[in-house]
Amino acid sequence: MIRDLESLKEYFKGIKTPIFGAGVYVFNRLGLEDIYQNYRILALRYSLDTELIEKDIELLSLEKGMGRKHIREPRNATTVLGHPKVKEYLSKFENPAILVYKPSTRMENVCQENGWKLLNNPTSFGKDLLEDKIKFRRILQELGIAVPPGKIASASKLHYGHLMNKYGLPFVIQHPTKGGGKGTYFINNKEDFDQAYKKLHKKWDEENEKEVTPPNEVIVAQFIQGSSPSLTACVTKHGMLSTNLQSQILDSPDLYNPEKGSGLFCGHDWTSSRFSEKINQQAYEIIDKLGPYFKELGYKGIFGLDFVLDEKREKLYVVECNPRFLGSYPVINMAQLINNEPPILAFHVLEFLGVDYQIDRDEINRLMRKEKKGAQMILHNLTTQWAISHKEVKAGIYKIKEDKLRYLRPGYDLKHLKEDDEFLLADGVLLKGSHFSPNRRLCRVLTLNRCLDSDNKELNPWAKKVAQIVYQSFDLKPVRWVKLKKLFRPNFLAKG
Repeated sequence: MIRDLESLKEYFKGIKTPIFGAGVYVFNRLGLEDIYQNYRILALRYSLDTELIEKDIELLSLEKGMGRKHIREPRNATTVLGHPKVKEYLSKFENPAILVYKPSTRMENVCQENGWKLLNNPTSFGKDLLEDKIKFRRILQELGIAVPPGKIASASKLHYGHLMNKYGLPFVIQHPTKGGGKGTYFINNKEDFDQAYKKLHKKWDEENEKEVTPPNEVIVAQFIQGSSPSLTACVTKHGMLSTNLQSQILDSPDLYNPEKGSGLFCGHDWTSSRFSEKINQQAYEIIDKLGPYFKELGYKGIFGLDFVLDEKREKLYVVECNPRFLGSYPVINMAQLINNEPPILAFHVLEFLGVDYQIDRDEINRLMRKEKKGAQMILHNLTTQWAISHKEVKAGIYKIKEDKLRYLRPGYDLKHLKEDDEFLLADGVLLKGSHFSPNRRLCRVLTLNRCLDSDNKELNPWAKKVAQIVYQSFDLKPVRWVKLKKLFRPNFLAKG
């Protein structure tokens, strides 16, 4: 019977299946190493934080030794699993199991061809069903779960005056399949509406250089004044598990260029996540309503829910579902472990391994719903064009002293931090002279300190200063003649 962290670790001692996390960066797939000794990681990129991680965990990085050069393949886990080096490496293991952020059809085929077990739900649960905000909104309405007041509307028949009169200002328009805030538009005036309408109907994606199909329908909804918490849940054979609500960091201009949309995802702050019992109970009731529906669909393991909180009424509305691993990983796993909680990731893995395990569900939920400590800020290239870093920033632990970065020691996990005003840089910290596409992630800033202000909406002064000084330390400069450089130096100017 698994009741806590220690009994969970004891259970994993009996598992013999070799488990591998696969992703673009090694940091992204951290999580099971403190639970399961036979956990290894497969990655595409080799970054400065990888040098620290590989001292503790066995890993294979395809680009190790390539410096600033890159393999000329798409930047995703599918490239990792399809690479000959990875196939040769995995051939040494019997019945390996693979854990990824989000599967693809090609990845599913590669795993099936090689006899590898994929520890993720099929792609059919993604954009074709639960990730589609319109389809998911209809599911929520069928189950009697509150959604923001609004409607599903024809994308070609949106009329500013009509919507303004019905919902007031501001109101919200949402693309059905774009996540992370990139398809969400807060409409404060006619200019905002015109820009959103244009983006919704464009047929060419400049950033990814590909054709896109405009949506037939969109969601139009009333703007709810309040914060936007989220929650991680897990469908198991023993019922639903979930963490407590966590505060999201959204729309910070010091972390993400605001031109990309509204509600742009920039990180989490568990240290500031202190919600009333009334609000927490609403979230857990929603999870219990969704659980049987997900189970009937055949879904199992981790998914995430994004909410908007009407703070005056203490009312939670569900906005969207992420049927996959989440942007909170691997940091939520670190926050759970330093809090002596059994990590929800472990139960996801047990479900997909198909082993016979028993849990005290009430006790596990009680432990996982405790208040946590930790935060992450995800720093992006804030320019609207390709940029190159002119300075090298070490991965590891820092403080701010006299408005400058002061390096303290190596580290890549929340457990390596000793004081609240320390922070660490990880998740793909690249060499000087590396290229970054528009809005591309530079690194994550991890801390035990609170990052949000008292309203849980904006960065507090300390976090804002950290974000600004770290960003300036990379000394990003625009790249000229990008198309020519892509042509002649494709191994250096990697896409995305």
